[in-house]
Amino acid sequence: MNTVVCVCTYRRPDGLRDLLYSLTKLSGAAGVEIVVVDNHADGEGAAVCDSLPADYPFRVYAQVEPQAGISPARNAVVNKALALQPQFLAFLDDDEKPSQNWLSELLRVQRETGADVVGGPTLSEFPEDADETQRNNPYFGADLGIEDGAACQLQAAGNFLIKADVIKSMAPTFFHPAFAQSGGEDLAFFTQLAKQGASMRWAANAIVHETVPANRLTQSWMKSRVVNIANSRVRVMQMLEPGLIAGCIRALKTAALGTVAGLSTLLALPMPGRREQARMLRWKFWGKLTAHLRIATTRGEGH
Repeated sequence: MNTVVCVCTYRRPDGLRDLLYSLTKLSGAAGVEIVVVDNHADGEGAAVCDSLPADYPFRVYAQVEPQAGISPARNAVVNKALALQPQFLAFLDDDEKPSQNWLSELLRVQRETGADVVGGPTLSEFPEDADETQRNNPYFGADLGIEDGAACQLQAAGNFLIKADVIKSMAPTFFHPAFAQSGGEDLAFFTQLAKQGASMRWAANAIVHETVPANRLTQSWMKSRVVNIANSRVRVMQMLEPGLIAGCIRALKTAALGTVAGLSTLLALPMPGRREQARMLRWKFWGKLTAHLRIATTRGEGH
């Protein structure tokens, strides 16, 4: 089965190099080709691809996408991959490393279920000094925690496989440009697929590991991430589920979240152990509120 592994990269040449070499350890990778799209004009990622040794086992196609933003980068990598006429496209991020059975497990679940899309868990690897609160924070990694082969609604694009014919049906725009600077393009992508009737399954053993750098353990980084994710989720629904009634329901849910966040903050005053949870709720409420006010946040973490 011909599969193209799609990677978008942005100013992480070392991470991309580690990823490309980790792919050489894959089992069941016959017929694999790799497309890398570098979303920075300096072309550091493309240079990494050019520096691969002559005996690197996979054909690698690298190009620079000059239009800034994760959506243009993802669209460029899809277009290049489809030009190679594969049966499947598989996606990874440049700060990830797949397990040896990553691709074979995605393909196995697809073969056994006939699913249009198969996703797997992304597990975070933390610096040694990370505390338990940080290690258990659901905003790191992406793991649905469901059984192998189960039907699901995917949300994150860092670890999934899709039939080429299915993604081709979404042309010419696969990942919506409205989320180029904010993220959330992957949630919009999977939500749109679900509305079109695409079937999705979970491959619990198709594991990739994501490196968490020390600068992501700060409170300011986490606040930005929580606010941005909440903001983009509402904006995705505003785009894909428009209308007065749907909008009112979303607004009521956000108002309820604001009430819960306020009460949690008050209850946490004498209980330090609950302050982190209260902070998260406040940040989530703020992100959703700004989206209702038609303000799009921008993530400051690269891709």
